[in-house]
Amino acid sequence: MRRNKNRATRTPSLAEIRHELDELKIEASEIIEDAKTEHRDLDDEEDERVVEITERVVELRDLEEKALEKQANLRSLVDSGAIEHTSSTPTATRGNTERDIVLRNLDADVKRKVITEAEAGTVESLMRGDEGSTATRYARIAGDPDYRSAFVKLYRDPVGGHREFTNAEANAFRSAQTLSRAMNEGTGSQGGYLVPLSLDPHIILTSGGSVNPIRAIAKNVTITGQAWRGVSSAGVTAEWTPEATEMADASPTIANPVIPVHKADAFIPFSWEVEQDSAALLDELRTLLVDGIEQLTATAFATGTGTGQPRGVVTALVAAGAPYIVTPGVAETLTASDVYGLQGALPSRFQPNAQWTGNLSTIGRVRQFETANGATVFPELANGVLLGRKFNEMSTLDGFNPAVTDASNVVLIYGDWSNYVVVNRIGTTLEIIPNLIGANRRPTGQRGAVMYTRVGGDVVNTNGFRALNIATTA
Repeated sequence: MRRNKNRATRTPSLAEIRHELDELKIEASEIIEDAKTEHRDLDDEEDERVVEITERVVELRDLEEKALEKQANLRSLVDSGAIEHTSSTPTATRGNTERDIVLRNLDADVKRKVITEAEAGTVESLMRGDEGSTATRYARIAGDPDYRSAFVKLYRDPVGGHREFTNAEANAFRSAQTLSRAMNEGTGSQGGYLVPLSLDPHIILTSGGSVNPIRAIAKNVTITGQAWRGVSSAGVTAEWTPEATEMADASPTIANPVIPVHKADAFIPFSWEVEQDSAALLDELRTLLVDGIEQLTATAFATGTGTGQPRGVVTALVAAGAPYIVTPGVAETLTASDVYGLQGALPSRFQPNAQWTGNLSTIGRVRQFETANGATVFPELANGVLLGRKFNEMSTLDGFNPAVTDASNVVLIYGDWSNYVVVNRIGTTLEIIPNLIGANRRPTGQRGAVMYTRVGGDVVNTNGFRALNIATTA
């Protein structure tokens, strides 16, 4: 990519400045990467272009600083009452301007492989579903390349990293602190920092990066507040009405489920040597911490109590009782007829989108069912399908074991999983503990990474599920 050196005399906007900076960063990276891949030095043309890029970056940084100073002065005048703040620009125009910045940042991050296209799509969806400006503002600030670079400097040096901030990084960091306070999350004064958008586990997991079966098939929503507030109903009954005849009252019973989000955290210690030797330690820590959160929530979405943690689907159905809990035809026994019976117990309106979940040991038992002549009863289960519906392995469900006494032993769940809502609150925080202390109160030569986020989950319509409970008394 080669750029024309002749530029218009008009001073570019802050968004245009940052967009050009992103493009220059990408171009410089491509030039250097090409030379590295081909095991050669830069040729004369490339060397000249790198010099041009460097000069232009310095020029743009200066323009960026001046633009930010103008914005700060304007805010100061508005806040002091010296000038009145009026909204002469349509709201859609202002929103689109910030949205455009986010989209350009996302495009640049995808090109640099900082995030995947699926993760970028998740961020776009988050902005489309935002009733106000919080999600768009979050995407703008947490996705700012300058904030990411500032975050990395603090991560590598929690005590003095801020001394290496450029003006742009310092401004981006201050914006992130302001956003954190507005979202009631931890700020730098408390030792924690807003995780950059490309490292946020909710962006990764809701983009299809989850191995948690419930998260993968349930309804996922992303919020910026303290709880998700929805509307649910068992359905509306329609009717045929003759001409000039009063219609019947078919008002449905409307529920307003509220699902709060709960704090989940994970901690990983790592040595100074690992920090020095691994250039990609931040990404590696993210992978480990995200996996820890995944394992924690996988259990909660199945059997969580709902107190201080998400309420699991099993917990909700057991509490509701019949008809949502189905018992086997023969006590303490799992037979092929129980599988047919469980599917048949689900109301027809939920059948088209219904899916199965069960433990691996349960899958094994069902695959062994045979007819009188020795044929397999459910041969399609080998392809992940049972009675025409997808089957999902869920290790957090109980497996059927008649030798163990267990009054609550849900081994199979069948239902429309859009009736289980997983709530993800954006604004994950990562805290770096500079020095870990041993039992004798002396440094161990380790640092610690603590990530905490907030997640919720609950069933919003129990009628959308049926669960097979095989109680045992052995």
